Amino acid sequence: MSCVVSKRTEIIGRWTATLPGDVTAHIAVAANDGQHALIYNDAGDWDALAFAYDEESARRIAKLIAHLVAMPEHLRIGGDTILSDADADHPGVEWIAPTEVVDDPDPAVRLTGPGTRRLWVLPSTDGDVFGLLDPDEEPRDIAEFVSAPAADAFIAFLDALLGDRAYGEK
Repeated sequence: MSCVVSKRTEIIGRWTATLPGDVTAHIAVAANDGQHALIYNDAGDWDALAFAYDEESARRIAKLIAHLVAMPEHLRIGGDTILSDADADHPGVEWIAPTEVVDDPDPAVRLTGPGTRRLWVLPSTDGDVFGLLDPDEEPRDIAEFVSAPAADAFIAFLDALLGDRAYGEK
């Protein structure tokens, strides 16, 4: 007698964006058989970009992306890739959004409001590990990218998803 165990994938969050060159790409935060991953598709096949440390981390990733998408503007810090300005005081790429929309002519007030939510793609000091951080929570590390190109794909996707709403320079 044999038993087949079905694996069920839970999608915690999913987004679609159009990348430069009119390429449609998808990102999802997914859970399957105790693993939690940030997965990506731009050519028909889904690939893991990063693995979340646990279910709570995966849910935080989805909540942070959903929050950034919901905000009318955000602050973006960093270059085009995870290794841009790797030796700077603030390496990698970070997106910062207020916790709520504040109507004020001063961008500093609009972007910080009563508080912020942040998502940061960050290389390790040796450049061998590429993390996804939630600087406002403990633990701060929520996922680890599988490679620098995977982190760069996430950066390009999130920039495309958020469009021109960034109050900052690349």
